[in-house]
Amino acid sequence: MLRVAFWILPIAVIPAAFFAASPWLKTVSQPMMVLITAAAVLFGMCYINYLSFRAMRRLDEVQKAGAAFAAQWGPVAGQVVFGLLLVLPPFTDFATSFVSRLPLQPGATVEGTLVVLSLSLGFVVLLALEAIGRVVVHTIWWKVMRGTRAST
Repeated sequence: MLRVAFWILPIAVIPAAFFAASPWLKTVSQPMMVLITAAAVLFGMCYINYLSFRAMRRLDEVQKAGAAFAAQWGPVAGQVVFGLLLVLPPFTDFATSFVSRLPLQPGATVEGTLVVLSLSLGFVVLLALEAIGRVVVHTIWWKVMRGTRAST
């Protein structure tokens, strides 16, 4: 149990450290702040994917089938929930208050409509990039499989 806690610990520590450092981030230049933010986000994304791949190694065939089902339909469910959250006023208020506390421009006023529009556009771009990534990975997989079958 302790071992699992150590594996999950960075998922909690990195965001906590980032938000604890937000007063310091207000004092550094904007390019440096963007670089630190990007590094924290990339580390989080890579570490979560690493944990996912690590967990997949120990699964049997039935568990892998369940994981494939979750990988196919889980993102769709998450996308639907996020799309629904974008139209709910409590989420808009939460997102606006969250963005207004970020150290990008201290003292700047943030409009809720702008936050929701930015989240919506970012969401659409994310979905488009995921679709492009799926097509590219699928194409690479087919090319590798053809090469493997031709050599046997």
